[in-house]
Amino acid sequence: MRQRIGLLAAAAVAILAPLGAATSASAAGEFHVSGVYYTQEQCQAAGAAGVALWGPNYFCSPANGFVYLYTH
Repeated sequence: MRQRIGLLAAAAVAILAPLGAATSASAAGEFHVSGVYYTQEQCQAAGAAGVALWGPNYFCSPANGFVYLYTH
């Protein structure tokens, strides 16, 4: 009985572990909006000021009259 439970637990881990890794790997590649600014200069200044929070991976994208700061 214990051997069956152990095999069942090992099978469950073998199935679920790759699913959890795939979820976190896809989330690691996503950018999200961290701020909205009126000018490109304001956005770049905010991105550079926040490097300690989100690292060097950020970009500014103009849309609908505003500039959006995307961070990784």
